[in-house]
Formats: sequence, C-alpha cells, structure tokens
Amino acid sequence: MNLIIDQGNTATKMAIFDENDLLVKKVSFEQENVVEIENWIESEEKLITKIIISNVTDTILKTPAVFKINLSNETPTVLINQYETPKTLGKDRLANAVAIWAKNPRLNSLCIDLGTCIKYDLVTSKGEYLGGNISPGMRMRYQALHEMTAHLPQIEPQNFTYGFGTTTASSILNGVQQAIHHEINGFIQRYTRDFGQLTIFMTGGDSIYFEKEYKNTIFADCDLTIYGLNEILKYNVEN
Repeated sequence: MNLIIDQGNTATKMAIFDENDLLVKKVSFEQENVVEIENWIESEEKLITKIIISNVTDTILKTPAVFKINLSNETPTVLINQYETPKTLGKDRLANAVAIWAKNPRLNSLCIDLGTCIKYDLVTSKGEYLGGNISPGMRMRYQALHEMTAHLPQIEPQNFTYGFGTTTASSILNGVQQAIHHEINGFIQRYTRDFGQLTIFMTGGDSIYFEKEYKNTIFADCDLTIYGLNEILKYNVEN
C-alpha cells in the first residue's frame, strides 16, 4: 500500500491508498506533534510498501525503509511543466495539477484550492501545466482587516446568504467572502475565454464555504492534493 505524507506548515496530513487506488485511511496531526505522527506511521508500517513525502518544513520524519520519494521540483511527473520558476512552485500546486489531469485527462482543467492562500492552477488538454494565480486566503483577508485597522473586529468565516452588510460585522463578512466568490467567477470567465471549455475542480479547507454555489458546475474534492501525490508516486514506480 502507498503512504502519502503531506507535511505543511500547520498540519501533517497522511493517507494510505490500496493497490486499487482507493483511499482507505486518512489522518491529520498538528505539525509539531512529531511523536504522534511517527507513532501512527509505525502502527501502519506492516501495510506500507511505498511512500511519497511532500514536506515544506524542516522536520524529517522516521519512516519505513521502503521505496520512497521526497517530492521536489526535479521529481518526474506525467505533466509537461511550463512554469518558468519550477524551484519556487508549491508542492501542493504541483500535486493538484497532477490530480486534475489524472481525473480529467486530455481536457483543459482548472484547480481552485481555497486554503491559507487561494491558488488557481491550469492544465491544458496537452498535459501542460501552465501556472496560475495566488491570492490571499479567506482567513488572511479577515486577519488583515482586523490587524491593519484600529477598530474593525476579527470575523470568523461562516456560511451566509450573499447580499450586503447592515452591520460592520456583516459588511466585513459580505466584503470578504463575496469578493472571493466574484474573484472565482472572474478567473473562471477569463480562462474559459482564453482556453475554451474548462473542467473546474475545487479543493482546500475553505472550499466548504463556496462549493455549494457551484455544485452543478464544479467537482469539489477535499482529497485532491493527496490524490495527486499518490499519482506522482505511482508514476515514479512505473517509470
């Protein structure tokens, strides 16, 4: 079975895929809980035959002595990478791009990842990764309004009906989340104009606040990044 380890700045996410590419286990730990993370890996060690690690931290985890890939800009993938600065390309962006190609081969696709930042990534019908856009994430926008002004309150994300604010809190809520909604629509319209028909995928922890607005036109998948990492691992095993 394949062990996927995604070490982010705030959390370490891990998953196990079986030989039929089915996701059979998924866990998440706070990044600093190294002992708990390694204990979980040890508890699954007998099942693990291959590992891929996507790590943006300085923490090196103890893992079984099996076939292993530490994802980098030099790791081969199925895509033709057209990004001009591949060394600076986020590993999650690359994994998302591989995932949407695997789920939607030979068609133009756009991934929208709503996390700490909002990332838009384009893959063409020729299997070319072109790049995309990065903008501030939802919590980052709320935090900036609070910390960079004297009196605006800290607002937490929530589901709401789009409209206009009648209080300061609801004005911030509408301003932040409705602006993201319009931003998403704007990029979809622009890329559809530039590339023709697009298949749209949405992922990331904050996608739950937006996916219902697009439920008939967008494929929402909270596991897209780990799916892409598994595809990268498979590709390197096979090639």
